[in-house]
Amino acid sequence: MEGDGTYQVGVDVKPGTYVSNKPDLNCYWARLKGSGGGFSDIIANNNTSGRSVVTIKKTDKFFETSGCAPWTKR
Repeated sequence: MEGDGTYQVGVDVKPGTYVSNKPDLNCYWARLKGSGGGFSDIIANNNTSGRSVVTIKKTDKFFETSGCAPWTKR
């Protein structure tokens, strides 16, 4: 995955484990159960200034990312 955005699981991104190397500033990601982006849609999230690893599950509906280096599938 390249760049910031909200990706639909199973359409834009496949389930699996992804790695993002150290960002320029901060990296925020969230696994979501809905597209609204509100607190109630968050399954898990993190805000880091280092390398990030996330496992996107097939039951997740969306994956949101902001400020991260490109994500690559393991």
